[in-house]
Amino acid sequence: MLNIDIDTGGTMTDGLVSGDGTVFSIKVETTPHDVTLSFLEILDAARAHVGAASLRDLLDDVALIRWSSTITSNVLAQKSGPKLGLLVSAGHEDDLYTSPEEAATVLGPLIARENITGISADADDDEVRTAVKGLFDKGIRRINISLQGAFEDNSRERKIVSMIDAQYPDHFLGSIPALPASEILLRPDDSTRTFVSLINAYVHPSLATTLYRAEETLKQEHAWRGNVLVGHINGGVARIGKTTAFDTIESGPLFGTHASAAEAARLGDAKVLAIDVGGTTAKSSAVENGRVVDRDEGHLFGIPVRTNLPLLRSIALGGGSVARAADGAVTLGPDSMGAAPGPACYGLGGRNATTTDAFVLLGYLAPDAFLDGRRTLDVSAARDAIARTVGDPLGISAVEAAQRIVDTAFDMTADLARETAAEMGWDPADTAVYAFGGNGPLFATGVAERIGAGTVRLFGFGNVLSAYGSAISDVVHVYESAVNSADAARAAAGRLADEARRDLEGEGFAPDEAVLLWEVRGTGGVRGTAVGAVDTALSAVDDPSLVRLTVRFSLASLEKVAVTTGSAGAGTGERGGIPTRDWASVAGSTVAGPALVDGGSFTWLVGPGWSLTVDAAGDAVATKGGN
Repeated sequence: MLNIDIDTGGTMTDGLVSGDGTVFSIKVETTPHDVTLSFLEILDAARAHVGAASLRDLLDDVALIRWSSTITSNVLAQKSGPKLGLLVSAGHEDDLYTSPEEAATVLGPLIARENITGISADADDDEVRTAVKGLFDKGIRRINISLQGAFEDNSRERKIVSMIDAQYPDHFLGSIPALPASEILLRPDDSTRTFVSLINAYVHPSLATTLYRAEETLKQEHAWRGNVLVGHINGGVARIGKTTAFDTIESGPLFGTHASAAEAARLGDAKVLAIDVGGTTAKSSAVENGRVVDRDEGHLFGIPVRTNLPLLRSIALGGGSVARAADGAVTLGPDSMGAAPGPACYGLGGRNATTTDAFVLLGYLAPDAFLDGRRTLDVSAARDAIARTVGDPLGISAVEAAQRIVDTAFDMTADLARETAAEMGWDPADTAVYAFGGNGPLFATGVAERIGAGTVRLFGFGNVLSAYGSAISDVVHVYESAVNSADAARAAAGRLADEARRDLEGEGFAPDEAVLLWEVRGTGGVRGTAVGAVDTALSAVDDPSLVRLTVRFSLASLEKVAVTTGSAGAGTGERGGIPTRDWASVAGSTVAGPALVDGGSFTWLVGPGWSLTVDAAGDAVATKGGN
């Protein structure tokens, strides 16, 4: 049986197929108008690779499909969600239970102030109905209810939702028209609960439409009997019915971080800066002692949320980022040409110069080997776009302009890596840089050089590392509850364990085969952990304030083997004055920089003064000066 892991990014959709003694990767361009199309393209490419006559024949041999994406991340980043309404406790319409500065991160970007209504603590049903009708009259079709103190008692929130459901049934409003914030996040922090519920409502429609359409297509048109498992921000997967939109934010990039953690544990790298550069964004995360680093206070695209989140920082920079000349310098982004029309070199009508155009003009990318040779890149179009938009305004040649574009991209990503290291309290010189994503290996040694890191790791799976992270993932659910005493912690633990059992049974997984990891936190940062029962964790904390349960059900996992691509790279020779090698030919050898290593759907750039050693599995370590 096969497992298929799919990661949909803003520009490219990646696939990794494993099982039956084979492992191979697939990369297709994302179809932003309907990402289910690129999802299905991955499956059809897998069908062709294994020689199945039809998609139904392929799916008969598929045990698992796991899907991670940046669908919700892109909605949040681009502010393209629906018109929201919000009911809050009277007096908090402007501050949303926090400071004006924090409230401003959602007021305007996610919800208009005029669409927030306060209701008094003693409001009767008529007042609530009037408030709800006022929002509906403004065209609101998705309402959140977040009342002060609802963590302790959410009966009023639930009553309002019931009133809305009764007065405005689904056939009138559509699915999930109203949602209590207390059911999205079990935290006493009113502002974080409000922010998380708004984020969830804002990104929900795009995600729900996409996921259900993909699963229904497989079940109804191709008679697949399985379930699509969706990637979560915690590095695990779950069925669509057990997934909230908030669960999936940044799930795609974070699977790459979880894959980095697995590799760091295997290789013994204690401090890792994981750099993921795709077509639209660049991201930096941290791995310490083989574990993904998380924080109790973080932010998502500038919105502060005081809940447990992986440390992940991002900027709007990627292969499709638009390059411009401004005040004698080069700027990149934040806008991106995406997959359509794409960079000028795609030849699909794009006229703006991008990072990818600069890579092509400098010879970093082989024009006739892009995407395993499925697209030939137009070097002349790249040159013309760079000259027109950057070179001529700066009074320099197109090639010089391309180098400035690349240097700017490396500088921006290096700044991002430095910020991540600073947040960890690390000296970048003590870290290893793991680079992945479609463009990460081109940035790797350039970024490491700038931050002073002496070790870079690249992977044969690197161009689909997030899909690889999915391929080693399990079903994971995380539950948590704030508490104020040991008795409250025990009671909460019982509720969480019962909820976990119901969820696993509902997904068709055996609860008794799952592993339960308990964590109890107290004030002052004291933590206790235990597997199986909560008592051991609780005994380590005098003043418990939070109980967290992580439930893991193991799935079939990809073994660490060499990955193959659809075709070979451009071959041995020279491009842009830089020696090139074919990835398939360098296993077990060392390559001195400057050099390019082509793998069909990826290219590694080895900077001057760096030495790259490739192992038998096709993974590599680059060291400065060959040390």
